Amino acid sequence: MRFRNPDWLTELQGLVVAALLLLAAIVVFNVVTLANGGPVTAQIPADAVAGVAGATDGLRAGGVVDGDVEVRVADPTPGQLVAYHLTVLPMLAVAAAVLVLLWTVLRHARREDPFATGTVRRLRLIGWVALVGGVLAQLVQLIASLELTARVTADGEQSATLDLTRTGLFLLLGFGFFAIAEIVKRGLAMRTELETVI
Repeated sequence: MRFRNPDWLTELQGLVVAALLLLAAIVVFNVVTLANGGPVTAQIPADAVAGVAGATDGLRAGGVVDGDVEVRVADPTPGQLVAYHLTVLPMLAVAAAVLVLLWTVLRHARREDPFATGTVRRLRLIGWVALVGGVLAQLVQLIASLELTARVTADGEQSATLDLTRTGLFLLLGFGFFAIAEIVKRGLAMRTELETVI
């Protein structure tokens, strides 16, 4: 039995399409939830629980809530819905943009010469989208989390946690694409130099 060597560019392009379809399904689910006014959840610190009506109901005497508490709002206001979805959708938008750009790079690499200035330019664009878009998406989500907690607590207290791990991953992804672009650029320069020698 003979096995064919896999075309890894084709395999990766298929994975990118699958990831884009999954992201699209998540976005559609969020938009439908937004349109239908479905329930939203907010993470608030334990010291703000007293500001949420009924948050400590059912606890025995002396029981305390410690750490962050997930509060579920069954009938959210439009402002709560918008704030909730802004805590999720910006990062999905950046991920979708990176995947679409990566798909175009893979398509061009399969159909044309992968060692081209266009490939370098596209890889750098992906790096900038991941780097700047990831940081901006985190900022928008942080502001939306602050707004959501203010709309959930009775006294309007704002609280949010910045996820530095996610920001770090987008920074790493951005710099990774810059590095790959530089590798392709140097390979292109070496090939041009060899062609002039030959």
